[in-house]
Amino acid sequence: MKRLLITLICLHGLIQPYYLKSSGAWRSYLSYHNTALVAEGNNHVFAVANGSLYSYNKEDKSVAWYAKETNPALSDNNILNIRFSPDENVLIIAYLNGNIDLLGDNGITNLPFLMENNSIQNKEVNYIYTNKSTAYLATKFGIAVINLQRKEIKETYRLNMSVSSVVIKDDYIYAASGNNVWKALLSENLIDPNNWKPDHTIQAEDSIRQLAVFKNTLCFLVKGKGIYYQSENNIKTLLANNSLTGMKVENDLLLTHSASELFIYSSLTEREKGTFSDIKDVSSTKNNRRYWLAAGEKGITGIERTNDSQYQIILSDINNNSPVRNYADFLTISNNKLYVAGGGRWTDRKRQTGTVMIYDMQEQTWNNIPYISGFQDATSIAVDKNDESHLFVSSWGEGVYEIKENEPVKIYNEKNSALQSALTASGYTRVEGLCFDKNDNLWMTNSSVSDVIKVLKPDGSWVSVHIPGVTNVALADKILIAGNGDKWINLVRADRSGILVFNERNSLDNSSDHDFHYFGSLNDRNGNIGASEFFCIKEDKSNALWIGTNRGPVILYNASSALKNKEQTSFNRIIYTDENGESQFFLKDERVQAIAVDGGNRKWLGTGSDGLYLVSEDGSKVIEHFKAENSPLLSNTIESLAINNKTGEVFIGTDKGLISYLGDATEGSESYADVYAYPNPVRPEFNQKVIITGLMENSNVKITDVKGNLIYQTKSVGGQVTWDCRNKNGKYVASGVYLVIAATPEARESAVTKIAVVQ
Repeated sequence: MKRLLITLICLHGLIQPYYLKSSGAWRSYLSYHNTALVAEGNNHVFAVANGSLYSYNKEDKSVAWYAKETNPALSDNNILNIRFSPDENVLIIAYLNGNIDLLGDNGITNLPFLMENNSIQNKEVNYIYTNKSTAYLATKFGIAVINLQRKEIKETYRLNMSVSSVVIKDDYIYAASGNNVWKALLSENLIDPNNWKPDHTIQAEDSIRQLAVFKNTLCFLVKGKGIYYQSENNIKTLLANNSLTGMKVENDLLLTHSASELFIYSSLTEREKGTFSDIKDVSSTKNNRRYWLAAGEKGITGIERTNDSQYQIILSDINNNSPVRNYADFLTISNNKLYVAGGGRWTDRKRQTGTVMIYDMQEQTWNNIPYISGFQDATSIAVDKNDESHLFVSSWGEGVYEIKENEPVKIYNEKNSALQSALTASGYTRVEGLCFDKNDNLWMTNSSVSDVIKVLKPDGSWVSVHIPGVTNVALADKILIAGNGDKWINLVRADRSGILVFNERNSLDNSSDHDFHYFGSLNDRNGNIGASEFFCIKEDKSNALWIGTNRGPVILYNASSALKNKEQTSFNRIIYTDENGESQFFLKDERVQAIAVDGGNRKWLGTGSDGLYLVSEDGSKVIEHFKAENSPLLSNTIESLAINNKTGEVFIGTDKGLISYLGDATEGSESYADVYAYPNPVRPEFNQKVIITGLMENSNVKITDVKGNLIYQTKSVGGQVTWDCRNKNGKYVASGVYLVIAATPEARESAVTKIAVVQ
């Protein structure tokens, strides 16, 4: 989107995100829970929650979200530190990868020097200190210096040590590292590590978290001890408190805090104290009676000192409409809702907090299932089609949770079901895939056990399916139930990888009726394609199977006959011609970890390190290739994909969180009864594409003026087309009314809607 989208809220209201309005628009769904950093600016209070930036407008009480797709657009994701410079009116934003943004009145200036410098290995910024028009960044490699007026990195001091904090006092620069403080004259060559000497007057018992200059006195916060200050050649205690976690000097006040207590020093001998909940950071740059706290799940808390030295809350409980965590390992869509599970595994589990999040696409609201004690690594979600409040959630260790109206009602594991534990001890019931069949049987995969397939029947009974020769599979992944009823399972890892297809035929309970085949290797006409890892399977609209492997995408066109022609089944790879005119296998050295099929039967391919591809129906043409470097995509590592084929919105789960892209393909309609265009009318300020949706599949679409003159023609992708309000010569059309005329491939034609263009 090209505008900063700000939504007015009441203090206790929800922060409503913006809505995708045009094909090609991006929208991030980042977590704004657990606010950990805060920095007061001139008109805004900036905060960071789960690595994402937002701000509170002190005047109109609005909240703004900042991301790579907003305006101003951030340059990166995963914010590690922020600090506001009152002298230059700029917010300094430091990212985990060393990238730096400066957010000011005129937008954002990116300083990618540290990120792009390959000679600097660890680029993390531990602390930011500002002194007039200069910012000093304490980093893992030393110190980086930014000239805020020129908006450039001035120098880097590679001190061969991790610096936790840095300050300027008189003619010296001080740097804390471990238990020690190092100093150097500002007039010296600070690039030379030999000019930095230890300050022997400071003998800390533990690591020094932060330095500060308060009332022209050097203060330092020692982990687990408290705050001390330098008095001539002696060290004195300012505050003995083993719970202090932060300290800074702003607005001529020394602010320090524990998780529950805020201490405000106006001098080395005078202080006030307030008790609050979940303090993670504090800032006060404008009014020395008003303070802003980063308050975890409560967002930003504003407090003000009254005339009787008490504190009143002026802002509290900014609830936010966002996912609770930036986990997006699994996505599925049901009943116009997106279900997100956050938990992963490879040779071992990720041990991520059990995370189940539901996004209502109609209401644009998030429902985060409350934390379940002991639940980790949610791997899949199956929704009861008869009751959308009834869910089953698999776990890579705890088995399967049955959830009803946001509450767990039962846990299935090796103690009370056919599920088996991977080890003799309990607590290793590894379940990955879940899905319902048309008869409401819940199918699931059970890894590292004798029977890889388990089924929970509607009557509560269980069936354990034994596949001879396919036992103790270390990582049996998702289950795809194809259109003909075949069950396809990708066995991921190379220690026992391949593709398993199974059909119970006439009886689930009678094993003699079962039919199956295990493809330990995938062969094309020339032999083994060489894939050893199999990450996903997706059936397209032509009933072909697309398989994501560590050697790119593989296609099985005759999937419905695979069990009939087991040994003769041949898989296919996509061949394309490179820029040198040579034939290559598409993505032959890339992991394809997620696949989705849009309304036009095109394929979206999510890779392990090369971002996201949109390819044509047969894969022969790359339509789009999105990477973090050329788009708002959060990361080049794609974990999961799901498409709302009613709107064309493609949900993209990355290792950095969830984002979406509004594609130009939707499911085709059965008739032209519900065709509409938006926005309509098209006003002068609109500079994107008009979307015409509700079309029948593969419609031939013409746009004419009221006199019947042809302006533009195209073919729908599924049930939708886009138009940039230009004629066939590329010129923007004049004000007026334009007709949209559609025809099916069989030439049944109908004038279906009108578009008004206003100049």
